[in-house]
Amino acid sequence: TRTSHIYQQAGARSVCIITYTHLAVFVRYTKASSTTKSMELVHEVFKTVESMNPSKDAHIYWQAVNRKILDFDGKIAAIWKEEKQASVESIQISRDEALGFLASERERIMRFTKEQAIKEVLKASNLDNKIWAIHSVVDNDLIGLG
Repeated sequence: TRTSHIYQQAGARSVCIITYTHLAVFVRYTKASSTTKSMELVHEVFKTVESMNPSKDAHIYWQAVNRKILDFDGKIAAIWKEEKQASVESIQISRDEALGFLASERERIMRFTKEQAIKEVLKASNLDNKIWAIHSVVDNDLIGLG
């Protein structure tokens, strides 16, 4: 997402948003340096978020967080590179798996009989629940006088 209220709220409310990749970098940095240094890094990231001007722009948020992490200690660059590569690979694996699932769903749907197709369309459109919701609307006397 390039813009979102979540980034604006994070800046305005001093809430830090990180990814699992960032968390992995923190954990690995703890092992490469010390718990004290890692906690110092986390606090520096918190301060960075706290000092941000609220903005919906995701790029501004992540640029500031990432820059603070990378600039904190030279040891982090190698960890960062490895974790970023792992993240890219993970996204590709997830994408391939999702596309494979959708391809199999398409094949399954294409084998439907006419009756099965109609049944699935009715189920997907949730018409029965919509009809029930319409029937449940009643005058609850909110605008009554007595």
